[in-house]
Amino acid sequence: MSNDTMPNDTMPTSNTSNDTTAASSPARRKRRALLYAIGGGALAAALIIGSFAAGSTYRAGHPQQTAANAKAASDTSNVNASDSCDVTLNVVASVNQWGSLAQELGGNCVEVTSLINSTSADPHDYEATPQDLAKLSKAQIVVLNGAGYDGWAEKANLDASKQRIVNVGDIMGITATEEHSHEHNEDTEGAGTEGESGHHHHHHGSTNPHLWFSPDAVLKASQAITKAYTDAAPDGGATEATVQRHSNAWNGDYAQFVALVNKGRTQNVERHYAATESVANYLLDYIGAVDKTPATYTNAMNSEAEPSASDLKNAIDTVESNDVDILVVNPQEMGEFAKKLDSAAKESNKTIISVTEQLPENKKTLLDWLTSITNQALAIDTTNGYFLTQDVKDRTLADYEGEWQSVYPYLQDGTLDSVMEAKAKKGDKTAEEYKQYYDTGYKTDVTKITIKGDQMSFTSDGKTATATYKYDGFKILDYEKGNRGVRYLFTATGDVPEGAPKVVQFSDHGIAPSKAAHYHIFMGNDSQEATLKEMDNWPTYYPASMSKDEVATEMLAH
Repeated sequence: MSNDTMPNDTMPTSNTSNDTTAASSPARRKRRALLYAIGGGALAAALIIGSFAAGSTYRAGHPQQTAANAKAASDTSNVNASDSCDVTLNVVASVNQWGSLAQELGGNCVEVTSLINSTSADPHDYEATPQDLAKLSKAQIVVLNGAGYDGWAEKANLDASKQRIVNVGDIMGITATEEHSHEHNEDTEGAGTEGESGHHHHHHGSTNPHLWFSPDAVLKASQAITKAYTDAAPDGGATEATVQRHSNAWNGDYAQFVALVNKGRTQNVERHYAATESVANYLLDYIGAVDKTPATYTNAMNSEAEPSASDLKNAIDTVESNDVDILVVNPQEMGEFAKKLDSAAKESNKTIISVTEQLPENKKTLLDWLTSITNQALAIDTTNGYFLTQDVKDRTLADYEGEWQSVYPYLQDGTLDSVMEAKAKKGDKTAEEYKQYYDTGYKTDVTKITIKGDQMSFTSDGKTATATYKYDGFKILDYEKGNRGVRYLFTATGDVPEGAPKVVQFSDHGIAPSKAAHYHIFMGNDSQEATLKEMDNWPTYYPASMSKDEVATEMLAH
């Protein structure tokens, strides 16, 4: 499919019912084992790939509107529409990271409540309300992170003899160490740099409780949640079948995620990173990235101590050095020390990945989120907007030289209908909806652009206007999906005739000098800053030498 889509493009619940669960009979266990065997192919593939992978690096997917790699993990609406349920299970998760997984695996046959459900909530300051504790004690199925992360939930009045409790920390054999704490040192409030900022550290001692960032833990949690559902549902009923179907689909998505990681390993890419705190280390370790954060800095942050001046300087020097490609920050915990590392990364032109603790509002599923972070860390899929900041280079008009034709007329006359139909098969819109979307994107009255030297000519309604342009650098834009784009900026000089824009910005999915095969162009008569705000209209041009059928074929070929 074509990469013409611009990269700025951007759980159902059902009524609860009484638990009619009975203990599994031998016959039921046999039937369930058969169900697992039938649906285990994708999971087995994932595990085989995972076994091959247990050692180093990565790759990426398509982040744009069609979102090929993330789509199956992020769009459950079509699957859920066909859900059939004889009971709806009441599920309560301590945090939305696991709640989103619980929802995806149960579809319309579960009603999931996540007690912490927003990135605006600090899980380390969270105090459970009586209502929260009541929800936990009444739930048929409880999903906890464990490992001391949600100790308030673990201390709720749970009854393992009546409830099915999934504790991921217990599953992984990870428990909180004695020094683990989310409490804050009140002596620091109002005193010192951190107190003045209103920020408080949290520490986990030698335990890393952020288990939702561990692909291994996520896989085992999915298996445990699925088992809890099928155990709680009536034997051989509609809910059990629906849950198994969702589990099978999820296993396939997980296999794609593992394949993405392994494909990157075959490219022998190694990423070095530093982190303001070790939130996402499980995932980064899994994909083979190397942690270069000075241990003295990490230990100080994890133990709620202020790094010494020398430790902080060492961390800043590390971020600014050639030993680090990426800085990982947690926007929920941006104290003064984290801000200093962030500033150092920006000043040294390093890639910065923002990783919250809670599932972001724009991510529908846990696996979609992990895939997005992985793509950002791997940064080897330039075409789809995943690249290192430091790899972006200046370009000239020579990369866009030649005669170019607008594809907008071909969208209007039906030539690109086959392209829209192909997109619909992989995406989340109908062919007609895609055509409407591209009608907004491609729309322009400039049918032809000719570029030679430092001059650009624009032909509209049979009239051509030519102006001279100077290079004004590039701008990297961060998109909501986690991918990015680069626009190369050119400004008209001297007298600008009517019909020639004062501001031109090119986007061709490239980040370094290279001849463009096609491009999107943003045109304006105000400032570069104002034109950068345009996200919906991106007229697209292919070489004028191509026939309209060749343009359509080229789009389909990609």
